[in-house]
Amino acid sequence: MKKEEVEAILDQGDLRPIENYLEAVATERRLPAVAIGMCLTRMEEAAPALRALLARAANGERLSDDEARLLFRGLYILGGARDTQVCKDLLRLLRRPEAELDDLLGDGLTQDMARIVAGVFDGDVEALLSVATDRSVDQFVRDQILSAAVFLTWNGSIERDRMRGLLERFYLEKLAEDQDQAWFAWQLAIALLGLRDLASLVRRAGDEGRIPDWLRERRSFEDMLAEAEQRPDDVARFEEIRLGYIGDVLEALQWSDYDDTTDQSFDDDFDAEWTPTEPVRNPLRHVGRNDPCPCGSGKKYKKCCLAGQG
Repeated sequence: MKKEEVEAILDQGDLRPIENYLEAVATERRLPAVAIGMCLTRMEEAAPALRALLARAANGERLSDDEARLLFRGLYILGGARDTQVCKDLLRLLRRPEAELDDLLGDGLTQDMARIVAGVFDGDVEALLSVATDRSVDQFVRDQILSAAVFLTWNGSIERDRMRGLLERFYLEKLAEDQDQAWFAWQLAIALLGLRDLASLVRRAGDEGRIPDWLRERRSFEDMLAEAEQRPDDVARFEEIRLGYIGDVLEALQWSDYDDTTDQSFDDDFDAEWTPTEPVRNPLRHVGRNDPCPCGSGKKYKKCCLAGQG
């Protein structure tokens, strides 16, 4: 739903209490465009309930299915609205155990969490980067936090020298295990920020087996590094790989718009519609736990190469 369509409804004056729209966001299985649009337009009314729900989840409280759906969609709403008041609770949530995050957020964790984090970032660089360097945090979370930090460095919210120092320290102190997903974002950060002086560390990390095998395609890294040098101010470099801010919440949520009572997702071990051919050729992309594994096996990533990292 476009902004002007929501405004047209507002002009009609036939509005329900914000609780009704929040209930629709929580209970409707298909994407409730009007309800989400109303929450965005009436953020002053919608935000307190969304913030409170996020705080509960960050505290480890068990949520009902409807509450979990509201949390999932609510994070997009909060990120799109650039609500910096929720940054601390979001970072606390992202420190929760992997299984808990998987239940609450599913592939939303790898699809758009970097953009949500960037949108709600409150300026506390130390709090943000401490999640990225914490070995106990889920590897997909660290991937997304580092990716958000790269964009925030590019737009000036984080000092470039500070980010460069973190990336160098990440390698020197080996802040992730070999084959960990966080090395993906580390490599991506060096490329997107045009840090050619750190390119040798990427080569060494690859030779040492730190970077996941299917990400070790030098040409893609070199191409992105060259683009950063040639087009340093072009935000399209980030938008092409789904980094930056969420501009249109409904558009960002379209990937999740399906009826989960009838949707037939592929089997836990094999996707009948996925024909193994050859590895994905663009390794510098976000891969969710439930995506087909980039190795070309036809299995979900979490059942294939990710499982093999344990």
